[in-house]
Amino acid sequence: MAKLSLISHYYNYPEMVEKQLTYWESLPRALSDEIEFILVDDGSSLCPRLRQSHLNMKVFRVCKDIPWNQAGARNLGTYNATSEWALFCDIDQRFFVDEMNRIVIGLKNFNPRNMYYMRIKELIDITVNESLDCHPNTFLVHLPTFKRFGMFDEDFVGHYGYEDLYMPRVWERNGCTRCLLNDDIVFEDLGFGTHSLDRDLAHNRALAQQKLAAGTRNSTGILRFEWEQVALPPA
Repeated sequence: MAKLSLISHYYNYPEMVEKQLTYWESLPRALSDEIEFILVDDGSSLCPRLRQSHLNMKVFRVCKDIPWNQAGARNLGTYNATSEWALFCDIDQRFFVDEMNRIVIGLKNFNPRNMYYMRIKELIDITVNESLDCHPNTFLVHLPTFKRFGMFDEDFVGHYGYEDLYMPRVWERNGCTRCLLNDDIVFEDLGFGTHSLDRDLAHNRALAQQKLAAGTRNSTGILRFEWEQVALPPA
């Protein structure tokens, strides 16, 4: 079994997915053989050219285009991941080989009740056009603990924002902690972002405030949509 499940999702922009796949396939086998790659297509109308390769890769698809379904897509990846540890990242973020290799080797020394964030090179928050050291969507967790105390609240689906900020509060309410992994830069941002979408935060901000006031409870249900595993054609 792989030591680490890398979970990422995408919506359209197939060229970005294909670029990421090409990079993953170029990794040293000593590293890629330790990773289970999980991709979730969040109801795209434009799909990448996927193919079988030496990678241990699974692809899942949300059958309906649901607005702002990041929480559902990440839960779908989590549900189907099989490694002891999971690393979440956006499709436009690429990890550095040496740093990732050290993480994989050191997994046995990590605290299962920690959520580890990672430094990212050249990361810009497109909502405010400011630089960030790390991204709330990019983190490492112990998978059984995350499935028990974490997961994303799909009540936020349908509107933009706050699912990635509320989830860590649920994690902490269950007695777990968050920290920065180390000072190494693990990922680089590929400078991709969609600018034409409605990013009004008002609805989900109010929802988050309501949930925090009610006691920051765990998600009441996941995978509230139809999904399927995608068969990969031969290379």
